[in-house]
Amino acid sequence: MKLILLANGFPYGPWEPFLETEIKYYRDFDEIHVCAMQLRREHMDAVRPLPGERFHVCPVPFSLAACVPGCFRALVSRDFYRELARLFRAGRFSLSRLAWLFFYLSRSYHEAAVIGRYLQKAGLAGSRERVVLYCYRFDYQPYVAALLQKRLPNSVILARGHGYDLYESRRSNGYIPMRPTVLAAVRKVYLVSEAGLRYLARAYPAWESRMAVARLGTEDHGPSPDAPEDGPLRLVSCSTLSPVKRVDLLVRALALLDDMPVSWTHYGDGPLRGEIEALCRTLPENVSWELKGHVDNAALMAEYARTPFHLFLNVSSSEGIPVSVMEAMSFSIPAAATDVGGTGELVLDGETGLLLPAELTPERLAEAIRTVAAMSAADRRALGARARAFWQTHYSAAANYGAFAGELAALGRDEHG
Repeated sequence: MKLILLANGFPYGPWEPFLETEIKYYRDFDEIHVCAMQLRREHMDAVRPLPGERFHVCPVPFSLAACVPGCFRALVSRDFYRELARLFRAGRFSLSRLAWLFFYLSRSYHEAAVIGRYLQKAGLAGSRERVVLYCYRFDYQPYVAALLQKRLPNSVILARGHGYDLYESRRSNGYIPMRPTVLAAVRKVYLVSEAGLRYLARAYPAWESRMAVARLGTEDHGPSPDAPEDGPLRLVSCSTLSPVKRVDLLVRALALLDDMPVSWTHYGDGPLRGEIEALCRTLPENVSWELKGHVDNAALMAEYARTPFHLFLNVSSSEGIPVSVMEAMSFSIPAAATDVGGTGELVLDGETGLLLPAELTPERLAEAIRTVAAMSAADRRALGARARAFWQTHYSAAANYGAFAGELAALGRDEHG
């Protein structure tokens, strides 16, 4: 049985680092074809290794110019006019949504054509072999899969829904096109959190039977060393430096901790790096800080394994479910994190960390950090131990990805007898 994985950029560049772990569990497939969609030119020279000869890569470079032929196809597409009618009936039509729908379809037609040519060369197009079309994102990728299914008559479409690809509220125009069409095409959509499942089921109750939770997971590298108690409070965070991650709020909270020694390390890069660096330079002398920039996942795990930290911080305004928090918990590092998306399924207030309000202020975050600083060494270690135990039960990659990959294969077999 073959697996065609529609990913965003992976295995090129830094995108979708969590797939590096998941793909290790695709044991039931004799061939895995990874379609690196939305691939940017600047990432094409950096390719992460894939585990074994069963894996093959189809690069799908992103180009606005390449999408132009798809524009003409969109204009004669029934799906285009059906979606327009749906927007009008729901009172949701706007010019920005019209433009986004047009781009969604034209990009889908272009990328489906690129992948279709690849499938033809690989001898898969028109084949009666069983194929699973697995979309790692629940945005336009399932629509591309539906287009590809016409070339793969013995295939089934499955998808994952995370955060930005799931919640329409995270889009500037509050709109992700073609949801009913996509839900009609997929055999199952797997949400990474219970919160995501509730959201999608409320929005599209007619398709609830096609929705399920499949948790993400991280690998076990063992606990990190105990943090020393005679030095500063050691804080760590890991995210892109982008508006939704609100790292500036974190820095403003650190500025309020002017009466205690604090060390903060941040892993990750992004468009706001210059702004964050400038803000960090205003921190009081008792707060030491380091912006590590982009660190690949393997290197990050090695850092956690040898570097002691007291507390992990995540102050995002929106999440699917934060794998960065899972990773920290697996090392016995408790987290203080905002109650957004599925974060509350990871961070149980007072049990595995501190759950903070979504509308977080620097003052409230500083208070949470002080709470951890005031704990005894024994209480901090106990909090970290509970975080790791919870991770082992609910978010271990070996358990979660093993079961999920098995279900992908089972649905591929069951769908076609």
